[in-house]
Amino acid sequence: MKCAEVRKFVRLYLDSELDTAHSFEVERHLESCAECAGLFEAEKAFDERLGKFLRRGQPTRALWENVESQISPGRPAKLKALWPVALAASLLIGATIVFTAKSRSLDLANAVEECHSAYVHQLTTPEFSGPVPDKIAQQFGGQLDAAAFAYLPSRTTFSSSGARLCHVEGVPVALILGHNGPTPVSMIVLKKSELDHFPTMKQRLESSDPIVCGRSGRYQFAARFVDDHVICLVGDTPRPVLEDLLKTVRRGDG
Repeated sequence: MKCAEVRKFVRLYLDSELDTAHSFEVERHLESCAECAGLFEAEKAFDERLGKFLRRGQPTRALWENVESQISPGRPAKLKALWPVALAASLLIGATIVFTAKSRSLDLANAVEECHSAYVHQLTTPEFSGPVPDKIAQQFGGQLDAAAFAYLPSRTTFSSSGARLCHVEGVPVALILGHNGPTPVSMIVLKKSELDHFPTMKQRLESSDPIVCGRSGRYQFAARFVDDHVICLVGDTPRPVLEDLLKTVRRGDG
């Protein structure tokens, strides 16, 4: 099951309305795809926040009555009866828009955030350490190389737990998982030739400073070119720390 197909089932899966066969296929895909696992985790967290909000009672009735008096003074009674339904509908529509927009407009920084979120929540673990196994190298399809897995920060505060092959919007990438001190940090490496799949990041890397920094969700993000690869670091750590760590990234086999 591919990413696009799995994401169509997100609501049915989280609501436990998916049949056993499809549930098994979704779970098997999530075990091997950090990006989709992160998206499902984010949607699950949103559901939990939405549920907490709806269980608070009716704290916004006064606000709704004020709004209805502004837009339809002649029909307040009818609107009062409908306000809870309207509120719930608007929230559910908002949730759909949020997830759909994220799925359709996912650029590199957002995808990296999802990969790292899956790692932090222990949904993603390393597949191997050391040389790339042949069975994994066979999945590169000419879009990735073993050299992508050889990059590591030289700073002694960074320790690697291992690596795995992931796909970001269909692009194979090397995902190196580790810690900078006590803080989880993920490193995503892809070939520079695959950057066409992420036009926003490509434009920033080619037209701005050597290192592109920013925030993606709750995590800091930093990216740069190293040789013929794009190296991305993400973690819940101060931006200068992440940027300095990225500057030390070198190929270990070079």
